[in-house]
Amino acid sequence: MNVVELAQKLIQFDTLTPKGSDCLNFIQSYLEPLGFEVQRLPFGSVDNLFARKGTNNSHLMFVGHVDVVPTGDNWGHPPFSGVVEDSILYGRGAVDMKGAIAAFLAALPNIKSNNSISILLTTDEEGPAKDGIAKIIPWLQANNHVPAFALVGEPTSVHTVADTIKNGRRGSISFDIIVHGKQGHVAYPHLAQNAANPLVMLLQNLTSQPLDEGTVDFDPSNLEIVKLSVPNDVYNVIPGVSYASINIRFNPMHSFKSLEEYINLEALKVKAQYGLCDFSITALPSAEPFITHSDEWVAKVSKAVEAENGSAPKCSTSGGTSDARFIHKICPVLELGLLNKTAHHVNEHVLLNDLIVLEKIYQQIFQE
Repeated sequence: MNVVELAQKLIQFDTLTPKGSDCLNFIQSYLEPLGFEVQRLPFGSVDNLFARKGTNNSHLMFVGHVDVVPTGDNWGHPPFSGVVEDSILYGRGAVDMKGAIAAFLAALPNIKSNNSISILLTTDEEGPAKDGIAKIIPWLQANNHVPAFALVGEPTSVHTVADTIKNGRRGSISFDIIVHGKQGHVAYPHLAQNAANPLVMLLQNLTSQPLDEGTVDFDPSNLEIVKLSVPNDVYNVIPGVSYASINIRFNPMHSFKSLEEYINLEALKVKAQYGLCDFSITALPSAEPFITHSDEWVAKVSKAVEAENGSAPKCSTSGGTSDARFIHKICPVLELGLLNKTAHHVNEHVLLNDLIVLEKIYQQIFQE
């Protein structure tokens, strides 16, 4: 099967997180005739696949996920049909990231290398990410499968395929905030404490000042309000409780601990003005910031890209989180994949030629 046929086949599996076993079954059937030893690593409701060919210490690993986000409505073609129209392949996961997996699979038969090559796939990247790569890392360490280098096939490109590689990512932490006041009649505010007011003030304070100005390698940290609720069905009752959630994408100038201390301190300042209110704040850490300091692997990937595209890619740490946040703890890791502009969108799609270009680049990266 060529890269387009492989991408179509992968898209045709409905792999909404954490589904994906049928898709992994197909990939296993593709890899085994190529000499890969395949192992399935289920954790909870999540199925994972690890396959390796060769056993020497020069071990290179491709990392990906077959699970996808919900499709949404109003697609021009059924989202799991893998329709090709005007040299464009449509389908959920076309760029994030079944297209990249197809490019790697298509490259494998043509890779001439004495390196040991492996592929690690999960069905839990778009969801909680608790029973996927995070659980497999200890297994890799315990079974002598830690690679010298890993490449994650996330959609990193902006204008043309492989114009950007990710050599790091910002961290992510969320906070659930509940404010308890005192319910009362709107005509007698002195007998109540409106729970909405201190919450609004806290959110205003948090969003009115920058967390930092960024670093040489990282964009500025940013705080976003993602949920806001004041449950109240009538107009003559002062609400006694309010809710909000925020997310912070942060660079190495901060940590989980420092951000938790910052949010709690700002809440204490507001509470000082609203003595009857109480704040309940729950921190939900997700990913720490990291950067890969490996000139060797950046040079190797850049050389492969330049050989195909005529120009080297730029390094970036922008964007969201990925499974690289787990991989970087055991080896140098970079991310390189298709254009990201339609990832998670309705009518997600990829140019057929982009798949072909990425296949050639992957072949060069994993070549001896």
